[in-house]
Amino acid sequence: MILLIETSTTQCSVGLSQQGICISALSVHEAQYAHAEVLHVLIDQLLKEQGLKPADLSAVAVSKGPGSYTGLRIGVSAAKGLCFALQIPLISMDTLAVLAAQFTGSSQRIVAVLDARRDEVYIGVYDSSGKTIMPAQPQVITPGYFQQSVFAVQDLVFVGSGAAKCREIDPVLGAVYHGEVWPHAAQMAQQVWDSYQAGLFEDVAYFEPDYLKEFTVNQPQKKS
Repeated sequence: MILLIETSTTQCSVGLSQQGICISALSVHEAQYAHAEVLHVLIDQLLKEQGLKPADLSAVAVSKGPGSYTGLRIGVSAAKGLCFALQIPLISMDTLAVLAAQFTGSSQRIVAVLDARRDEVYIGVYDSSGKTIMPAQPQVITPGYFQQSVFAVQDLVFVGSGAAKCREIDPVLGAVYHGEVWPHAAQMAQQVWDSYQAGLFEDVAYFEPDYLKEFTVNQPQKKS
């Protein structure tokens, strides 16, 4: 039994999976990032609904980023705390792969994009089975960016909160755009199970979210 945690966006979600199948999931979507208040409540509720205790978990999996600095820190901290207390493995999964997993199983090449500041997005490209074609990276979208060969295929689908920005700045003829799609813990089950079977675990003491770029704080200007 593996606990799944996804907190990289304004949606906070948790799930329970068994042998690659998500058996239950809960989520809350709060524009103001209320993850610190709701995450442990969701985990407790999820376990109780299944008649389980934390000691029944075999591992904890967390979406590692990119995404919201605040959301990622909350999710990773909770996952590490549970793994340390229960002495069980920690598994991580690329957030954009979590996003892309909602559209695997078709013939489409998936462009997973999360909105960032101004004309920037976090972007990754995946084939129809979820295999990574272009690893997650921060990218400023400019006219002509999607003329690269990795995007020159039929049945291209953009998914995630950055899809509308991509379509506005550099639309791709024939592409499908799904902007109202968010990463969800339920979509982590299969890849996390593969990692569990392969023994691909993180070091609980040293694991950190994959922000992809440095965190910066804008200082308020002093009044003259």
